Amino acid sequence: MGSAVGTSPGRLVETDARGNIIHEWPETTDVKSTLNILGEQFSPHGLAVDFDKQIALTSDFVVPLSILKPTLGIQRANTLRLFNLRDHSIISTITIPNGQGIQDVKFIPGNGETAALATAVGLGQVWIIYPFRFDSSGKQGVAELLFDFGSKAKDSVAIYSDITDDGKFAYFTFTLGNHVAALDISDLNNVKRLDDPNETQPIIGPHYVKISPDKKNLLVTGYFVQAGDISVLNTPGDYKAHWIDILPNGGLSFNRTVDFENIFTKTRGGARPHSAVIFDLSDPQNPKYY
Repeated sequence: MGSAVGTSPGRLVETDARGNIIHEWPETTDVKSTLNILGEQFSPHGLAVDFDKQIALTSDFVVPLSILKPTLGIQRANTLRLFNLRDHSIISTITIPNGQGIQDVKFIPGNGETAALATAVGLGQVWIIYPFRFDSSGKQGVAELLFDFGSKAKDSVAIYSDITDDGKFAYFTFTLGNHVAALDISDLNNVKRLDDPNETQPIIGPHYVKISPDKKNLLVTGYFVQAGDISVLNTPGDYKAHWIDILPNGGLSFNRTVDFENIFTKTRGGARPHSAVIFDLSDPQNPKYY
C-alpha cells in the first residue's frame, strides 16, 4: 500500500509461489506509468487480476504514514489504476469523486464486460468499474455508482467485499457501522438489497469477509486496526471469526463464532484476526485453500 517508509507512491509487487519478490511495478523507467502514480497518491490496497483479459485493477486506499501521529489527518484516496498485464504498465487512472478511500476491488465472475465492484469507504457506496469502456474524453476505464448503502456505511474506515463465484451475490462489511450487507447483483440494472439495514447485528468492527466454497456461509473477522497511542486509528472490534449462514435467497443469518481473544489470551497473548483463508482438508494429501 505504501513505500518502505509508509509514504506514497506504493507498488504492485509480484512474487513467486514461495513468496520471493520477483519485481515491483510500475517500472521507474516507465515514464508514463510513473507520472501517473505521482499525479495522485498510489496506495493500492485492493487488487483484482483477470489473466484471460490480461488486465488488473488496483484500488487506492490511504497513505499508511498518515494514520500515525503526528498527522494532519488520514490521507484517503479516490482512485483506481488499470494495468496492462502484458507489460505491467498503467493504462489509466479511474476516479470515484470524493470516494475517500477505495479499499477493495473485485471482478464480477462471468460478467460479459469484465466489470468489477469497488468500495468507496467515505461515501458508503459500491461502484461498478467497466475497464473496457471509454469515457467522453477517450480515456479507458469508466466508474458508475451501483449502490448507496445509506447512513450506517458512510464515513467508515473500511468497507471490504466478496462476490460469489456465480456472480449473483455480493457481501460487504461496514467496520464502524458494525454491519454486514448483502446484495443481489444478478441484474446490475436492478440491484436488490437482501439484508435489513436497520438490524442490529451481533458483530463489532467487521472487516474481512470471505464466502465459503459451497456458498453456504460467510466468514467475517471482527477486527480492523488498533495501532495504539502512536496512531489516530483505533477501531473497536470483537476479535471474533463469525461463521454466518447464507440463506437460500442470499440473505444472512448469524449463527456460530470463534472468540479468538478468549481462546488465545492465556497461551499466546491474545489474537486479533484481520483476515482469513478457508482450507479444505477433506483430502489431507491434497489440501485446497480459498
